[in-house]
This record gives sequence, structure tokens and C-alpha cells, in this order.
Amino acid sequence: MRFLIDSFSPEEIKKVLEYYPAEGVTTNPAIISRERRPLKATLLEIRELIGEKMLHVQTMQKESGAMVDEALKLRDELSVTPDGHDFFIKLPAVPEGLKACAYLSKKGVNVTMTAIFTPMQALLSARCGARFVAPYVNKLDDVGDGEACVEKTARLFEAHKLDTKILSASFRNVSQVTRVALSGSHYCTLPPAFFEKLIYHPMTENALTGFESDWLSAYGNKTPSELMEE
Repeated sequence: MRFLIDSFSPEEIKKVLEYYPAEGVTTNPAIISRERRPLKATLLEIRELIGEKMLHVQTMQKESGAMVDEALKLRDELSVTPDGHDFFIKLPAVPEGLKACAYLSKKGVNVTMTAIFTPMQALLSARCGARFVAPYVNKLDDVGDGEACVEKTARLFEAHKLDTKILSASFRNVSQVTRVALSGSHYCTLPPAFFEKLIYHPMTENALTGFESDWLSAYGNKTPSELMEE
């Protein structure tokens, strides 16, 4: 499973990219609204930070024709590759979204179908040409089983030989991330703070403390490279 950053904060995105293997950035209307930043300037700043990595941006249109127009405009503004392969328009898993997805996919525009809550929504999206489907794991866990949705979607895609990838979103804890990785999710998108939760374990810290204590008792403050020069 690969990782994306779910954020509209250039500062936080930059920090994650410095330490962790992220394939790109996802945004949504909720996290954009919370930041209260200028939309165009911030998206362009994020694009500059990530280069040709994936950038997913959601339309706020409700009618398929308007979704298509907005998708094309956003791609023109935010893609830095000749074929636009670095930009993904996020469309809602509703009939108008499916209609727009089918049209845009035929035109070579990458589509991520979002707000996926059932395997059938995912399958319909894939059949309309979506490159990604984004199940909301934690929101599903609140009413059912997010892991089961991911697993069934993965099985459907494999059974029908579909190239659409699962981009799991909405997590409360590390266990959920682990479970969707085991269930066949190809990607997940996480808030910046979540990356530190994935790498941290108190026993790792205890082990490092023990290593340092043992080393100091034998060699003091000298490093391995310093000792190799003696």
C-alpha cells in the first residue's frame, strides 16, 4: 500500500515529504475550509512543493456538465505535466458524478470517485473509468465495517480484472490503516500528524535507549566513524 497526504497546509505537507514516502496530496472541501487560505495560491504552492506527484482536488459542482467544465479548468491550472497525469479531479459517487466520470475518463482526465460507502458504488465508478475510488473507512466503521467494504471492493476489482485503485480515506487510528492494507487497499491518504503515529512505538524508543546506554558504557561519546579512524 502506498501513501498520500490529506492536507491543505503547505507547511505540513513539506514536513511530511521531508521524512515519509508520500505519492502526492489529496484535498477535500472540509480540510480546505478549515485552513481558511486563498484557494488558488495555496493549491499552486502545494503543486510547487510536490512537483509531478499526484494532486487530487474535488469539484463543488452538482451537475455533470458543470463538473466537467470545472475539472478541465482545474487540470489546466494545476497540472505541470503535458498529459495531465499528475492531476486528479475528485467527483462524488452519485449519478451526476458517474456521468461526468465517464465523459472525463474518455477525454483522458484522471478521476477519483469520492465518498464511497459500498462496493457497488466502487464497481460502478470503476466501470465509468475512475482511476481511484475513495472509501471512507472510519465513517463506515461508525455505521458498519470499513475494512469489509475495502476488502469486498478489492475482490471485485480482482475478479473483474479492473485497473481502478482503492484509495482509502478517513481514519481514526493506526489499526484501521493496518487493516485496510491487509484487505487490499492500494493507497491510503492520511493527515500529516498520522504519519508519526505510523512510525512510533514505545518499544522502539526503549530499544534505542538501551542501545545508547550500552554504547556509552563501552565507548563513551565516540561514534562508530570516529572509532574507525583510530
